[in-house]
Amino acid sequence: MPVDKSSGLVLEYDKEDRGVTVQATGQGTGQVSFGAVRLDRFGSVVVLVLAHPPVNTLTAAVVQGLMQALDAVAADVSVSAVVLRGEGRGFSAGAEVGEMGQGTRRAALAALCRKVESFSRPVIAALHGSALGAGMELALAAHYRIATATAMLGLPEVGLGLLPGAGTTQRLPRLIGAEPALDMMMTGLPLRAPEALALGLLDRVVTENLGEAALAMALEALPPRPTSVLMTGLRDMAGYQAAVARARAANKDNPLPAPARIIDCVEAAALLPFETGLTVEAVAFDDLAASPQAHGLCHAFQVERRAVQVPVEVAGQTLPALASIGLWGAGDPAFDLARQALSKGLRVTVGDSDRTRLTDVLGRIAAAQEQDVAAGRLTEDDRDADWARVSSGQKAAALAGVDLILTGPEVDTDNLPYGIPQAVMGAVLVGAGLTVPEAPGGLAELAIGPGAAAEVVLALSALARRLTWRTAAVGPGGPLELGLRLALEDAEHHLLAQGHTPEDIVAALDAFGFGLTHRTLPPMPRGGQALVQTCLAALAAEGARMLTDGRARRPGDIDAVALISGLMPRWQGGPMYQADRRGLLVLRADLRKLDDEVFAVAPVLDDLISEGQKFADLDAD
Repeated sequence: MPVDKSSGLVLEYDKEDRGVTVQATGQGTGQVSFGAVRLDRFGSVVVLVLAHPPVNTLTAAVVQGLMQALDAVAADVSVSAVVLRGEGRGFSAGAEVGEMGQGTRRAALAALCRKVESFSRPVIAALHGSALGAGMELALAAHYRIATATAMLGLPEVGLGLLPGAGTTQRLPRLIGAEPALDMMMTGLPLRAPEALALGLLDRVVTENLGEAALAMALEALPPRPTSVLMTGLRDMAGYQAAVARARAANKDNPLPAPARIIDCVEAAALLPFETGLTVEAVAFDDLAASPQAHGLCHAFQVERRAVQVPVEVAGQTLPALASIGLWGAGDPAFDLARQALSKGLRVTVGDSDRTRLTDVLGRIAAAQEQDVAAGRLTEDDRDADWARVSSGQKAAALAGVDLILTGPEVDTDNLPYGIPQAVMGAVLVGAGLTVPEAPGGLAELAIGPGAAAEVVLALSALARRLTWRTAAVGPGGPLELGLRLALEDAEHHLLAQGHTPEDIVAALDAFGFGLTHRTLPPMPRGGQALVQTCLAALAAEGARMLTDGRARRPGDIDAVALISGLMPRWQGGPMYQADRRGLLVLRADLRKLDDEVFAVAPVLDDLISEGQKFADLDAD
């Protein structure tokens, strides 16, 4: 008897192919597949299983399989209820990012959700792991929802410049009201199952045996309950409209269009019939899918996700478990790294042959922790526990026994303990190095040069993951972020030399979103777009040189660094994306008009133009 551990279902199958309709007698069971959708029969209950590893993405084939399976079940009068569930580690992580804006793709998902919602027998969504995006949209169309306590439910489409589709903006507020629906859709942050239960998004939460609980629920003779006819979230109409008004006021200066369209759709859910609300949502979705902001954000998502993957040199290998690090050559990177490592429970040995530098960095760590204690960010007990994991010394032997040694960029390493993975805190020309962000979650560049040992790359990757850095693998000679910032600075100097005022340059760059530090953007000043294009040209030229000399591995990595570092806003996609949008022929013409070294044309640009390609083509596998 096979056991499906991911859902708690005990699956007993006979091997007979019974065709489209699977019949059962007594407690017998049957099974049939519709592409990536499996139909399991448990008495009078049919379980439709999303079997599309690794995360049950709702591709066109999966959607079609579900449609066919539902049609088959609808024709079988012996079926009393349907359970939807996902195989493996989650229900469904949503749709492929590249397919999300496709009209036919969204129409197919919307049709599936309507079919589920209008099904003549109760449909129960059994959720475990992640139910995100299109996966959550499908679950909302079900009549009932049950989940494990650890399930995560979310609608992250706003992060791609889109809104949740397939009727979600109309169903969700009907279930839970305007304020929590707006919060869920406009932040894109997932909810844990207990919180979703409290809001009314879920009907039940179980701690174990989700499959058994879902089957038991399906046998309770619950009536079909279309979400479209529910009024739970619309009962307090005054509060509903007040929440819409607050959201609209808070987002009136938002540079992205998606939040405003989400608000419009939620308002429509209360004021218009359901069918009309679906039309409002579909128009809004199509408008957003065609917007430059959505295109830029989708590109940003893809290049960032790819850039922060484990480097290809060690792909598929197990990362080591780090318990301790040694820092040789005290300075700003050592200070930042020591603080973050201590906060994640690592043991840290700080060493430097110069007593003054050593005592200075230890004093700075102590002072920073005292500030954290005073601000309530760190308890005194935690501070004391951190210091119990700190050791120091002026001799390299103090670092013996650590799991990884990181040194300053120009430090004598001849006497460091032998046999311990060793790398540089910063960029390298040979070996491996790691730039250190100032805080967890920041950008780190893992530089891999000639002679870099796999064990060192693995150790650095493990450290970056432990400290929750967003780490991009790059070549030697960087860092990329510094190169881009210097190129932007050189472009500004060029514009100053051409007679533009600092105020004009700053106003143009602020309006574009360079170094965005606030939520709203000022309007683009007259003539400002030309100044922005000059700066973008300088960044693209520097990016092309990075590709030529090997500092960058792919154009997408350059974009990812520009976005993760905050140099450019995510919806602008990055300098190489902008170059592709403008056209490489236009870019080369612009560069040749600008008589300055920062605008020099790299050979890769000529090569791409001669081959009829663009930078994005170099990102293809």
